[in-house]
Amino acid sequence: MFDDLFNNLKGFIDSKIQEVGNDLQKRFGVPEPAEPFMLIRRFTPADSTVTKGCIAIVGESWQIEAYDDNNQSFFTNSTDPLRNVILFEVAEPDVQECVFACQFNAKALDTEKAIKVSLGFRRTGQWGGMTTTSWFTEVSPTENFKPYEARAHFKKETDAAKVQISVQFESSGILQIKDIELLQAPVK
Repeated sequence: MFDDLFNNLKGFIDSKIQEVGNDLQKRFGVPEPAEPFMLIRRFTPADSTVTKGCIAIVGESWQIEAYDDNNQSFFTNSTDPLRNVILFEVAEPDVQECVFACQFNAKALDTEKAIKVSLGFRRTGQWGGMTTTSWFTEVSPTENFKPYEARAHFKKETDAAKVQISVQFESSGILQIKDIELLQAPVK
């Protein structure tokens, strides 16, 4: 009797968790594009990055480094990345809604954890506060360049936004990234 009751309760909880997951995906997920993506910007090593320091040009790629000096500040939030690097920012598009894709080739070296490459939006509110919403893909340690893609869902709001491509390190390491393209498509 208790086994049946337990199994029924477990099944009910599992179904509710699935419902919540589906609801979150609908709310915060990226919708499918209605048409093929169109290239709006290709970044080359001739383009200047927003963040300076510990970024070098190696051939046709950017090499970004982060080092953990083990100096944990009292004020550091444990969820903050070890290093956040803003590679590029571009003005928001002149559309009400769209899907962005950032396609690139990358490899992660000498790192314990995957390195996140994010595509998102930075908005400055009327009182000067900033909010950033982003979606990411993880680059796992590898010796060879591999293709990656991060997508983001854009909706025009009252406050103007900057489209931002950034990198977050959770541990020491090196990211080499090249062939960065920003693409756009209408929402399905």
